[in-house]
Amino acid sequence: DDPWNLNLNSRFSEHNDHRYGGTVGFNAGKFNSLTNVQYNNVDTYGVDNPGDFSTVFGSRVWNFKERLIYHPLETLKLTARAGYYFRERNKPGDTQDRNRDFNGGLKANYTFNTLSNLEVGYTFDQYDKSDYQVLYKNDVRDYSNVQHNVHALYNYTFNEKHTLTVGADYLRDYLMSYQFTDNADHTMHTADAFGQFDWNPTEHFNVISGVRFDYFSQSNVRHISPHIGLMYKIANCSLRGSYSQGFRSPTLKEMYMNFDMANAMMIYGNPDLKSETSHNFSLSAEYTKNRYNFTVSGYYNLVNDRIDLTSFRDTDGRWAQLYINTEKVDIAGVDINASAKYPCGLGIRVSYGYLHEFMRDGQMKFSSTRPHSATARIEYGKSWDNYQFNLSLNGRALSKVETNKYVGNNPDEGTTGVTYAGYTMWNLTLTQGIWEGVSLNMAVNNIFNYVP
Repeated sequence: DDPWNLNLNSRFSEHNDHRYGGTVGFNAGKFNSLTNVQYNNVDTYGVDNPGDFSTVFGSRVWNFKERLIYHPLETLKLTARAGYYFRERNKPGDTQDRNRDFNGGLKANYTFNTLSNLEVGYTFDQYDKSDYQVLYKNDVRDYSNVQHNVHALYNYTFNEKHTLTVGADYLRDYLMSYQFTDNADHTMHTADAFGQFDWNPTEHFNVISGVRFDYFSQSNVRHISPHIGLMYKIANCSLRGSYSQGFRSPTLKEMYMNFDMANAMMIYGNPDLKSETSHNFSLSAEYTKNRYNFTVSGYYNLVNDRIDLTSFRDTDGRWAQLYINTEKVDIAGVDINASAKYPCGLGIRVSYGYLHEFMRDGQMKFSSTRPHSATARIEYGKSWDNYQFNLSLNGRALSKVETNKYVGNNPDEGTTGVTYAGYTMWNLTLTQGIWEGVSLNMAVNNIFNYVP
């Protein structure tokens, strides 16, 4: 809303990690522009304990973004955006890893009246990887993912309280990769259409129902996914329940990969993969009153044909992995959240999550998902005429996990059980508003110096 605004920011940290950035925006009648530039650089450093990864390579990153909004009519808004991302990783040797991304989009929003509106849009994204040969100053591209997407979305409100939403998308997904045989390329066309109805028969009861159709060309998959959600409000409490069907088609990598991973093993795609499907059920209750909020939710997901990797001995005797559809697996969990905010400036938020995977007879667990996790945030802040501050302590705790791993690089050597210990991570942040428009943030990460 302001005629113009400017933000400049810097960040300094260990390992010569420094970031500089700025955002400038202006609003001139029917035009609105926002431009963002960021630069980041960090040196190579070694981790404290030797392991699978003992060195973190340094890198430099540039990021540019532009968004332009134009209102030719009061009922019409046009948005254009563009972006460029560049990263170079300083690994040892005569070649450097480079990553680039070009993206852009156009979107039009038209409001017919207070009851209906239409949105149509187009987006483009191209993500490339290349090896920069320092001696020859030659940049060899060996990975390119190009996506074109068009979409349309229409909303209509009945009696000022029930809303119908319909829409459709089309995506052309092109991928050329060094992970394919002879750097081959593949293209997949995806289309979907969906509808949703938001029904509010009373101020205490809400029903959202929807259905979606998906089509994927490479796997020749057609799928319909339904969804229904209910909410009932009683005083300060909201009760919710939902059912939805999940669906995921195999990706181009999972279907066509043929990758020699540093002469250690091969990874093979599988063009005969089935799509993942699931049935997802959830129940939740939320209580809000004054400065307090409490939420508890539970879910149960039945997953079929989950896409995963299996290990075997290749024809040349090497260890290899192949994408396959695994047996059925059920996943259940509970999430609990509580928060409070007091007039004195004190705020507290805690959360806990429990997740369990039901393994069937004969199934071996390879997942490293930790069953218990928790987060906590305690903050205190005050504000005066020319000075504001906020002090926050953020913590995260993860439980131990018992799983299995292969003994060596050969699956014939068998598996063994392994336990990864639990740990906590705590960060402290102080934010100060020094004077109008300028703030200073100071942080200490990993206060108790946890080292895995």
